[in-house]
Amino acid sequence: MWLKADYEPVAAFGLRPSNTTSSGGKSLICPTPYAIKMALLDRMIRNWGLSYGLESFDAVRDLRILARVPLAVAVNRTFQKVLRPGGDPWISTIAQREYCFFAGVMTLAFETPDEQIAADLPGVLAAVNYFGRRGSFMQFLGCTVSEEEPTPGDGFIDLSQPSDVPALGFLQRMDDMRSNATFDDVSVFSTRRSDGGRTSHTVVFPYQLDRHGFNHTVYVRRVMA
Repeated sequence: MWLKADYEPVAAFGLRPSNTTSSGGKSLICPTPYAIKMALLDRMIRNWGLSYGLESFDAVRDLRILARVPLAVAVNRTFQKVLRPGGDPWISTIAQREYCFFAGVMTLAFETPDEQIAADLPGVLAAVNYFGRRGSFMQFLGCTVSEEEPTPGDGFIDLSQPSDVPALGFLQRMDDMRSNATFDDVSVFSTRRSDGGRTSHTVVFPYQLDRHGFNHTVYVRRVMA
């Protein structure tokens, strides 16, 4: 069974690739499976407690996630003055930041073989109000259930596995949870958290360059066969 959830981005989106430092200003243009699953776990624990999060972790970790990205995205680049530890006691420096502004609805599709997760997921998705960097707010619009797997012809791409390359589009590195990851591997409160239980692969998003300026780039979603 497939559960599709629609979100309307209402603020600038940002999500730094996990293999970069905070000084690196690049942003991904779509939430990763890892970020989505962490958002789900966060809401499950807030709604029903830590024990429920622990019980549901394996099912959330193994979720297969597809996405239909918004019609267009404008990536804005800017420089900000930031303070870092050092000096007396802070030093002032410059960091680059990217912010993504979406036009249109983003749809996430979840394959839900686990009956309990399938029953609870709509309520969890309705409670999620941002993905990625804190403040990347998204408004939940509703969800639908279908027995048929979403297809590229419907505009969906699989975030949970590598895309066939070469292909026309925009390449991004997507993080996901390893198939053998444990709750302690992903918990920010755990001393075992080293790589966060991550694995990564390349996904090709169906975007084509529309225009480019000094501090911005606009991509438009192309029609997929």
